[in-house]
Amino acid sequence: MAKKKKKRRLRVGRLFLLLIILGIICFLLYYFVDIPIKSITIKGNDNLTDQEVIEIAKLEDYPSFFGTLTLSIKNKLENNFYIRKATVTKGFFTIKIKIDEEDILYIDKNNMKYSMDGSKKDDKSLCVPYLINEVPKNKIKRFKKAMTKLNKNVLCKISEIKYYPNDIDKDRYLAYMDDGNEVYLTVNKFKKLNKYDTILESIGKQNGVLYLDYGDYFEAK
Repeated sequence: MAKKKKKRRLRVGRLFLLLIILGIICFLLYYFVDIPIKSITIKGNDNLTDQEVIEIAKLEDYPSFFGTLTLSIKNKLENNFYIRKATVTKGFFTIKIKIDEEDILYIDKNNMKYSMDGSKKDDKSLCVPYLINEVPKNKIKRFKKAMTKLNKNVLCKISEIKYYPNDIDKDRYLAYMDDGNEVYLTVNKFKKLNKYDTILESIGKQNGVLYLDYGDYFEAK
C-alpha cells in the first residue's frame, strides 16, 4: 500500500511541474507576441510625410511586432493612390518601409483632380501647378509626357499652366511662374524650363515674357 501512495504522489508532482512549465511557456509566448514595434524607418517618400505613411499603414500605435504582417502593411500602402509600390521588411523589432510614389504633374483646376498615372480626387496640398483650361483629348497624352520631363523644383515654381495653341503649333502652352514671369512652351521644349534658374541669372531682376517655344528670347513688361 505504501508503494502505491508514493507513485501517486510522484505522478501528482510531475503533473504540477508540467503545469508550471506550460504556464511559463504561455507567459513567454504572450510576452513576445505582445512586444510592440520599436521603430519604423521610411524611405522614398516625397509627397507624403513619414507620419502620413505610418498612418496609412495603420502603424501609428506601434502594434505588436509579431502580430503585424508585412503583406498587410504593403497592401494598405499600395491601396493609397499616392503610392505606386511599397516594399516592407522586418528587422529586430523594427519595420522598414520603402515606397515608390506616383508622379503628380499638375492639378486640373476645372475639377480639382491630380493628374498622375490615374486622376483621382483629393484635397492634399502639393507643389505642382494648376492647369487652368482644358487640353484636347488628342493632345493630353503628349502634354503629360512633356510635364514628366520637368524637374520637381521647376514644377514648384509654376503656379498655373494654360493650353495656348496658335496657328503655327497646336501643342503650345503658357506657364505662369510664381515670380511673375510668363513662359511660352511647346511640348518638345518643356525640358528647357529645367534651366529656368540659369535663364533668370541672365535676365536679372525684371519681369516679362520668356519665349522658349521659338527663338528663346525674353521680352520685359
